[in-house]
Amino acid sequence: MSFTLEFWYYAKTGPLQSGGPVSAKSTSEIEEVLSNLLKEGAQPHPTQVVAPELPRFGILDMPDRMFKMDLDHESTIGALHYFGPDEYDEPGRFWSWASVSNEDLPSSPPVLYIDKDNRTPFPPRSALTLKTITKALDEFRQTGTRPTCIEWQSTGGIA
Repeated sequence: MSFTLEFWYYAKTGPLQSGGPVSAKSTSEIEEVLSNLLKEGAQPHPTQVVAPELPRFGILDMPDRMFKMDLDHESTIGALHYFGPDEYDEPGRFWSWASVSNEDLPSSPPVLYIDKDNRTPFPPRSALTLKTITKALDEFRQTGTRPTCIEWQSTGGIA
């Protein structure tokens, strides 16, 4: 089974200008969304990526797993922050992880943020190439679980 990915970001034109997400149901559509996102330039907040078919929780009916993604439009380098259930922990516990890079990147990659409002940067070695981000998001689209094609570092748990 595969899922639809919804990308929520700020756009000058297109469906997000009116408040709706941009959807992707294939690898090529993910690539297109990321390309358009880079054309939009710097974002005031990290892009959120969810699969609406997956479980939701709480009074606000929030997705129980999602990504925050910050992309640098000049270098085309980005990072992923994943929130969701920990398959190795008790049911109902959620955890968050940041991507880990094993790629050759510029010696001083741009600062990327998990949260721009409170200026929370991604941990060191979180930066990924656009190709790797596409691969990880496509794996999530296909499985609905935290991608295994990249390594992750814990950023904390939430009961």
